[in-house]
Amino acid sequence: MIEYRDEITGYLVRRYTDGPARNSKLYFTCENFSTDDRYFFFMRQQLPGQTDGGCWRADVKTGELTRVTDDNYRGFATDRVRNVGYTCRNETEVYEVDLSDGSMRKIGDLPRGGQITGHLTAADSGRIACSYHLANKLYALVILDPGREAEVVYQSDYRLGHAQICPTDENLIFYIHETEGDAFQRTWMFDVRERYVRPYYVEHPNEWITHEVWSADGSEMAMMKLDPPGFVDGSAGEVHTGNIIIGDKDGRHFDVAASSVQLLHPCISRDHRWLCADRISYLGTQIQEGVVLIERATGKMQLIATTGFCKTGADHQHPSFNRAGDMILFSNPDAAGNAQVCTIDLKQVKENW
Repeated sequence: MIEYRDEITGYLVRRYTDGPARNSKLYFTCENFSTDDRYFFFMRQQLPGQTDGGCWRADVKTGELTRVTDDNYRGFATDRVRNVGYTCRNETEVYEVDLSDGSMRKIGDLPRGGQITGHLTAADSGRIACSYHLANKLYALVILDPGREAEVVYQSDYRLGHAQICPTDENLIFYIHETEGDAFQRTWMFDVRERYVRPYYVEHPNEWITHEVWSADGSEMAMMKLDPPGFVDGSAGEVHTGNIIIGDKDGRHFDVAASSVQLLHPCISRDHRWLCADRISYLGTQIQEGVVLIERATGKMQLIATTGFCKTGADHQHPSFNRAGDMILFSNPDAAGNAQVCTIDLKQVKENW
């Protein structure tokens, strides 16, 4: 671990990893920290000839790194309430991981011959849900309740992804139609009891909705709505506006919470007072990449950390808050474009807010 002062923002940043492998934080749509905020978790790419890939744990204060799983595991995510994580071994075996000591126990199996299309997610009831690619090549939503067999609750010939069960309502599963770009209707909500699916944010022509995330209490969602100009032809050099949209749980009311150039992945603090997002070069526009902090009540926004340029989508910054809301974890691409995990203490930012 090293500390450095950001040359542009002036704030102190801690970097916990170094190349040549990619070391990327967990995706921003799940918790990244243990319940006491002592540890955060990240994924290390396994390079040819190496054996150190998998999920790793970092001690926030000391920088000590401990491997949690090897490269045979996929879909690691931490629970919103309990101090546990969930992961898949050999694509279908689901394990619960104690975040304090790394011990693991098998809790069930997903349908044979398939694979998850994102990370696992869990409601406060213990129900696990994920988007899944079945052996017959159809896509599905799958749930796994404690002590029961996994159940396929919905099937589709669309490519399903980004499934996130509502953290406080096991009956609702959010998911998307994954096109790796724009979609006519991207966001969907599935009612488990009624086996009923409906659009979440109903899209209009030339709207580009992307990168959705539940708040920790499941009362609202944040997403990015990219402005239409330039998206049809992808004109090089044009600066694009990312609007952070906040919607209620039912998808009946949406507000624009913040707007700025080249924003992409938003996240909500647990107290709902703050938002963060990454600023990324995309659609032919090159800018100084970094992480911004936004105060919801005022709309005030500040660039708090600058980063290198991302080589791939897996190297995006994907910023998210710790549970206390006083720290942001993000991936900072190194000179080769590979993600390396960093934190920024928000106390220093808010002192000058």
